Amino acid sequence: IKAAELDHLGGVQTFGYTVEEQTPPRNIDAKKATELGVNPSDKYNLLKMGESVPTDDGTGVVKPEQVLLEELRARKLAVLSDHRRVPPPMAGLCRNADFLVHEATLRMEDGVDKIKIRGHNTAENAGIFGGEMGCEVVALNHFVSAAVSEDAIETLLAEARRGNRNRSQIVSSYDFMEVWIPRGGFNFDSAS
Repeated sequence: IKAAELDHLGGVQTFGYTVEEQTPPRNIDAKKATELGVNPSDKYNLLKMGESVPTDDGTGVVKPEQVLLEELRARKLAVLSDHRRVPPPMAGLCRNADFLVHEATLRMEDGVDKIKIRGHNTAENAGIFGGEMGCEVVALNHFVSAAVSEDAIETLLAEARRGNRNRSQIVSSYDFMEVWIPRGGFNFDSAS
């Protein structure tokens, strides 16, 4: 878990954070390992840790790169609380997040002055930021009470999608929302 400060309002300290798992261990291609002379055993754990192992009959050596499958990417979640701007340290932590939760309190029509005065951000800026950071999914949150109707949420989603230019999936969040990020992260490109 890593955190960095956000720019909300003068004198009001807010933080964003990321949760990123350790890189998952690579799996063994059991068929290939068996063909090379290593049957399922504790030797698989050594191969996963990058160690070469002797074949079961002792006549050869199997190297990890011969039997390890493709490495899975570590999953990352980023959550940005109240803010009008994301400073570079926090932006760096958000880079390539699978799932970014970003506030969308204001609409673009509210204008820059309202962003500065209220210390909140827009759905369009959420979309822009998520796209620039390479986030797979951007979940909008922190809606004002006037924006809880279906039409208002659709308008915010449209603003975020316009800013994002189809670089991320855009969704709206809701209380007690649960999200499953698949092992290795999302890969929407392979779905098309």
